[in-house]
Amino acid sequence: MILAALIFLPATIYLTFSMGTEVGSASMYITAILFTALARIYGGRLSKQELYIIYATVGAIATSVPFYYWLVFRSFFVTNPLSLEFKLFGTPLRELVPVWLSPPVSSPVHQLRTLMHPDWLPALVIQLTFGILGMIAEISLGMLFSYLYIEEEPLPFPIAEVGTAMINTLHEAEPNSLLYFLLSLIAGAIYGSLLHVVPMLLGAEARLIPSPWVDLTQYTQYWLPGAVIGISTDPLAFIFGMVLPPSLTVMMMIGSYATWVFGNTLTIKVFRDFAPQWAEEYSPGMNIFLIQQRAELRLWLSFFIGLSFGLALYLFITTASKSIKALKALTKLSKLKGGPGFPSAKVLILLYLASTSASAALYYILVPEIPFWMPIVLSIGLGFVIASINARTYGETAVVIGDYFMMFRMWRTCLYFSNYQGYTGWVHAPALSGGSTPYIVNTTKIAYNTQTKPIDYYKSIIITNLLVLTFGFIFVDFFWRIAPIPSSVFPYVMGVWPSYAVTDSLYTVRQIVIRADQILMGIGFALVSGFILYGLNRVGIPLSPVGLIVGMQQLPTSATMTFIMSIVSKYVMSRALGAERWRAIRGIVIAGFIAGISIAVILGLTITLISRSSWIWPW
Repeated sequence: MILAALIFLPATIYLTFSMGTEVGSASMYITAILFTALARIYGGRLSKQELYIIYATVGAIATSVPFYYWLVFRSFFVTNPLSLEFKLFGTPLRELVPVWLSPPVSSPVHQLRTLMHPDWLPALVIQLTFGILGMIAEISLGMLFSYLYIEEEPLPFPIAEVGTAMINTLHEAEPNSLLYFLLSLIAGAIYGSLLHVVPMLLGAEARLIPSPWVDLTQYTQYWLPGAVIGISTDPLAFIFGMVLPPSLTVMMMIGSYATWVFGNTLTIKVFRDFAPQWAEEYSPGMNIFLIQQRAELRLWLSFFIGLSFGLALYLFITTASKSIKALKALTKLSKLKGGPGFPSAKVLILLYLASTSASAALYYILVPEIPFWMPIVLSIGLGFVIASINARTYGETAVVIGDYFMMFRMWRTCLYFSNYQGYTGWVHAPALSGGSTPYIVNTTKIAYNTQTKPIDYYKSIIITNLLVLTFGFIFVDFFWRIAPIPSSVFPYVMGVWPSYAVTDSLYTVRQIVIRADQILMGIGFALVSGFILYGLNRVGIPLSPVGLIVGMQQLPTSATMTFIMSIVSKYVMSRALGAERWRAIRGIVIAGFIAGISIAVILGLTITLISRSSWIWPW
């Protein structure tokens, strides 16, 4: 964990500022392979439990972007002329930013470029408090739903198969399994080198494979204007389709094409009144990035919010009996002998209620203009519902209906229809838990599969969070001292931070429209399509309503490739190797391929960081 915090965390922070990416899965696989090799060199062998802790913690640290990132962004906002252009009741927005989000523009910290200054103390204390409260809520929900969906109502958790396969393969070193692992590792290393390493070393102009997708909109824009047409090239976006059934992935692809291809085009050519701003802002030549940004904001924002609410309601109705049965089983949690070692259900629920209530109360004290019911209902009530539904859908189909950003979108929707007039509420919310719960439960499932005490995983979560908070502060401050953020040294945020600032400002001055009729349309569509497909499932036609609704919010670039990979797995690999054999090794093959990509990425990143380590200095 300390190794990851010292090596991979700063790499992720740097890449987030400079390239908009991180080293999460790469670090996890590389560390597991490295320590396995070192143990064998010295005549030992890592246990499954040790490999599991490496798997569970290193990736978590290396994918973490500490909240200090957003403190630097707030500094950018208050010192940027954009914050003067937007005004609320005649007051520039920069003057409405509270000190617990950023020091005022007159503070010297913006010129000194450091977090180690007394003016940052209010923001550091408040953001740290919200972060700790959110962590307590997520851990409590993780334990609750791990028990419900692993012990009481065992769900398959298909993605857990991949992590389990990697750990077992490295631990057991069984020759046949290692052969498949190494062959796929070599294939992944070759592909990863072509995709990532060549442009890292030689520059973007030397890119051999477009990333993250092959953009085909320039060829289709004449008869499908506004449509997102492309092929994803990043395997991490679709390779897990090999463990998903075609009945799920075909519905994801249908849903994706219904919105991002046909929906985008029809609202430009036929139904222009549905989203007139989108029809006006679209112009030929826009690439997938621009189409996604504008269509999501101007066309699908309200409808997607309705879809998420509708899917949550559909799942609540159709799984009510199972959920009630599972919740009743919580009374047994403290009576388990030799079980996961979790606290009792009463303690976990009290921890969740205490942390979310404290978050809601603190938020209302800081932003008293906010409707008092919003922090209570969304932080406490909605968080629990979303966590329950997400954990179930991820355990059954490997998809989720919403992460933190979806929750924040729901927060902004409620704010939009309230009488709130201010800045802070649009850019900061209380602790909205539930977004990380499905991934926590999935990792807990791998603990069960590898005979690791689940409670040890939750102890490691606390340690990793403390390490990220400690070392993240040091490294964010270090990179900010090196050069202004954004700047040519950190080019990625030079492009996205102005977009974030404009979007926040547009929400604040209410120039982004959220339409109640389109929200209701999304809710209605989710419910009607859900129950129709539910009925078809009952008569033996296995089509996934969850896949359809989730797919509608997924770009066709990855949805198409996910479907193709599920078809390859189901009908090509199963016939070539035999269904039973392929089912036994597919997790090993996927883990090996990802490990190969990881090796290539880490090598390329190492060379890149070394080559750039001194160029920004005068000499």
